[in-house]
Amino acid sequence: MQRSLSIIEQVWPLQNPFIISRGGRMETRTVTVLLEQDDVVGRGECVPYGRYGETIASVTAQVEQLGERLEAGLSRTQLQRIMPAGAARNAIDAALWDLEAKSTGRDVGQLSGLAWPSNISTVQTISILTPEEMGKKARALDHYPLLKVKLDAEQIIERVAAVHANAPKSKLLVDANESWTIDILNRVAAQLPQYGVRMIEQPLHADADESLADHDGLLPIFADESCHIRSDLDGLKGKYDGINIKLDKSGGLTEALALADAAKAQNYEIMLGCMLGTSLGIAPAMFLADRAKYVDLDPPSLVAKDREYPVHINKGRIATLSPSLWGGSTP
Repeated sequence: MQRSLSIIEQVWPLQNPFIISRGGRMETRTVTVLLEQDDVVGRGECVPYGRYGETIASVTAQVEQLGERLEAGLSRTQLQRIMPAGAARNAIDAALWDLEAKSTGRDVGQLSGLAWPSNISTVQTISILTPEEMGKKARALDHYPLLKVKLDAEQIIERVAAVHANAPKSKLLVDANESWTIDILNRVAAQLPQYGVRMIEQPLHADADESLADHDGLLPIFADESCHIRSDLDGLKGKYDGINIKLDKSGGLTEALALADAAKAQNYEIMLGCMLGTSLGIAPAMFLADRAKYVDLDPPSLVAKDREYPVHINKGRIATLSPSLWGGSTP
C-alpha cells in the first residue's frame, strides 16, 4: 500500500511567441507529480507562475516537503488543510484524483459526479503584437466563435479593431492582465462593444480593485489575478461580474469545484482558464467546462509538442478527453 513520489521538471517549446502585458516567452516550464501505488501511477501537472511568487524550484520544494505524508497515504481532503492554494497543490491534487480513479476502477467523472468532458467550445488566444500582426492572426482564426485578445496599455482600440475587422463573426474577450488604470478602463470601455467585445478580464492590478466600484461600464468584468479561492469572493462584490477559475490558482480541482459552487451561489459568472502548459495540465479543468460561460483551455494548440494522448482542438472545439491521458478508470 506504500506510495512512491516522483517529480519531473520539463520544458515545452511553443509554436509562436506568447506575449502578454508582463512580457513574452517561447517556452513554458511544467512540474509533474507522479504518485505510484500498487503498480498504478497518478499524474498531475502544474505551471509555476512568477506573478504569484512561484518558480520551478519553489514549487518542487513544496511538493518534496510533503513527500513522506504523500507516500504514507495523504488524502485530497487532508491536502486542502495542510497546503496553501497554488501550483504545487494543484499538481498533487490532480495526481491524487488520477490515482484514485485508476485504483478504484471509477473514472474522475464517476468520482466527482460530473459528466465526462466532451464537445467543449474554447477560446483561441491572440498575443500582443502590432495591430497589423494581430489582424493577420485573427484572419487565420476567423472561423473561431470566441477569440481572446491579449492587451497592454498601448494601442488598445487599434488592436481590438484590427482583430474584429479580420474576424467579424468572432466574439472577443479582452484580457489586460492588470495593465490598465481606471482612467484607461473608463476611456475604452464604451468603445469596445462596437468591435464585438463581450467581456473585459482583469483590467486593473489586483491591488487597485477598489477603483472598480465606481466604474459603470456596460461590459462585464471578470477577475483573474484578483480571485484564487472561495475566500476571495467577498472582496469582489460590487467590482466584478465574474471570475476566472484556474486550477493553478485554486490549488487543484478539489477547491475549484467548491469555488465554482460558491461563485454561482453569489451570482458570479464563471470563466474557466488555465496556465500555459500541456494537455495534462488542462485535463482536470475540463470537468468544470459545463459550469462556465467562457472556456479558455487552448494551450494544446500553442505548444509545439504535447503529451501522449493529447487534447485535440478543432476550430475552437474540444471533442473529448482521452481517459488514457488523465482521469480514466484503468491504468
